[in-house]
Amino acid sequence: MLYRCLPLFLFAGLFAADVPTDAAFADLAVPEKRLAAQQAILDHSRGFTNASPEAKAWFERVRTAAKTLENPEGQAALQQVLMFDPSMKPRLPLNPKQPNNYEDPEGTTPETKLAHLERLLDQRRSAKEYPLTVEELVALTKHVDFATAQRANRLLRRVSVSAAAPILWERLGKLSQRSQVQEVEDEILRLPASMAAKHLPTAPAGASLASKAAWARIVADRVNRVGKSRIAIKASLLPLLKGPANELTEAAWAAVPRVFVEADRAALTEAAQGLSERLAPKAKAALDALPAK
Repeated sequence: MLYRCLPLFLFAGLFAADVPTDAAFADLAVPEKRLAAQQAILDHSRGFTNASPEAKAWFERVRTAAKTLENPEGQAALQQVLMFDPSMKPRLPLNPKQPNNYEDPEGTTPETKLAHLERLLDQRRSAKEYPLTVEELVALTKHVDFATAQRANRLLRRVSVSAAAPILWERLGKLSQRSQVQEVEDEILRLPASMAAKHLPTAPAGASLASKAAWARIVADRVNRVGKSRIAIKASLLPLLKGPANELTEAAWAAVPRVFVEADRAALTEAAQGLSERLAPKAKAALDALPAK
């Protein structure tokens, strides 16, 4: 019985020895001893996880020492120790009021109204609160500033997919700068697949190389494998397979397995004749991937 109780006496002795004395609090004013004293007080304070009479007495002792200690470094150390007091309510470092509870500013310019609408969409607010109607968004898609018009296109896609799809395709055909074409292409690919395919033109949208390549890439990803439009798309895509190696011919060959079938191998093989070393492997991969029907 004594053997079983012996560890309890040992542990009780250790805990009693670990309680910092008044000398430890006095050492906070001594630079050479401050770190060790602070660590001893801090380690003891961490042991009070729940509010209790012992915890209350200990932290009252710490508060008294913090008031009487004249050394500013020691006072700062004790203020950190008081943060472990289980009876204290934690103080939030930020305003507890949630951001979406703030009053939304009323925009007066197209840019601020678009920003307000985007914020409401991100917060999944009711459509009754939207600062812009679908008609007003459609009007802003024709804005002279590309960034403003593109933002209106993006938000219109989120508000009304059916209204955004034809406008995005029309806009793709009017652009020539590659970076702008890429932004519109991304928005078209974010449309539902059925809606993107429904409004997909049967011929390249636009005259620029960038817009034609974007059309071919969307064809490879969104065109239906069956349907009347596929025949017209096939006729438009075949001439694009010939020519120098560039983003258009590469995108056209990437779309071949989506549009053509095994029965078209002869026409595709003829188009693959005389291609550059850069295009020849892509043409071979497209011919190997032709579906049976």
